[in-house]
Amino acid sequence: MSQNDTRILHLYYLAEMILFFVIKVAEQAWKVPGQGDPGKPGSPLAILRYGTIICNFLMITYLYLLHGRRLHCRENLIPLAFALTLTADCFMCMIVDKRTWGYLFFTLVETVYMLYLRPTWKNISVRLVLYAALLLLIWQIERLNVDNALALANMVQLTVNLVCAWIWHRKTDSRETLLFALGITLFAGCDYAILVRTFTKTDSLVYTIAAFVVWTCYIPAQVLLLRSYVEKIMVSDRVE
Repeated sequence: MSQNDTRILHLYYLAEMILFFVIKVAEQAWKVPGQGDPGKPGSPLAILRYGTIICNFLMITYLYLLHGRRLHCRENLIPLAFALTLTADCFMCMIVDKRTWGYLFFTLVETVYMLYLRPTWKNISVRLVLYAALLLLIWQIERLNVDNALALANMVQLTVNLVCAWIWHRKTDSRETLLFALGITLFAGCDYAILVRTFTKTDSLVYTIAAFVVWTCYIPAQVLLLRSYVEKIMVSDRVE
């Protein structure tokens, strides 16, 4: 990578840190007790949050256009996942009453990461069995609908990806796989916090903690996943 690339990366990190700080302050400043998350779709807080996702997409697109041709097609699945994330968060942060599409695109994001992790028939079978079991569970408690079915698909994919990412890192012991595994871990932390928030009362301490965790995990998760792509580019440079 050139010095110019490095400077742009540093500006990206700085922008993400500033946005992270502003978002965490805004979450507390704009929070109304008992009314849940102040970052409803289309709100100023939601726009700030989406700004971090736009920055991620622009940065990884820049890296892909300059360096992606030297990487294996599998490694370039990460920019694809970021493009799908941009779309998913558009429905979550910017467009009112379109969360179903957000769940769908986040499921596609995790499916792309599954392909990046080189799935085996064994872990694909685990995903299918786990998903069927959870679908049966929510059907029995009469909570089966399109939103919940897609949300569960995303959670199953993410959970198995989390396990596979750490197994992959143990096998390779590389900086790239470590950063990817850490990114997926924080990604999972965000989604699990959303799950907890969904099933707790807005005026409870558990809800407050879960709401704080969501974007506290999500923004660093995306930065770490992008950084794993940077590491792959740097490895490619050394090989050449």
